[in-house]
Amino acid sequence: MKYYNRGRGSLIQGTNGSVVLDRTSYEIYDLNGKKIKEYSEKEAADTSDLIGRDSMTDAHFANFIAGIRTGEKLHSPIEIANVSVTILQLSNIAWMVNRELKLDNKTGHIVGDPEAMKNWSRTYEKGWEVTV
Repeated sequence: MKYYNRGRGSLIQGTNGSVVLDRTSYEIYDLNGKKIKEYSEKEAADTSDLIGRDSMTDAHFANFIAGIRTGEKLHSPIEIANVSVTILQLSNIAWMVNRELKLDNKTGHIVGDPEAMKNWSRTYEKGWEVTV
């Protein structure tokens, strides 16, 4: 079902208003429902596809690669992006084990739940292991 004329996206309701966003656009509303700001890419992406590739994703990848190659400043610094991704991963783990997770505030690791913690990492194919 389409909400806000989008096939997929998010509505975030805050104390001062709301934002509706998808892959190529966003709209910000005040508490009375008045639109106060909007942004849209020139070419809208199909928000109901299952691929997840669009111009904003391409721009993020291009910026990340330029950061590696030339030292270009990242639009989403690793420290901040890591928090965003970790929250999503922890949400998936909580859903898989069907319970609330207790977290270490400093590391983000799951505390006192070995079953949930098994989902913290992944098994890589031989030769493809991540090394730092």
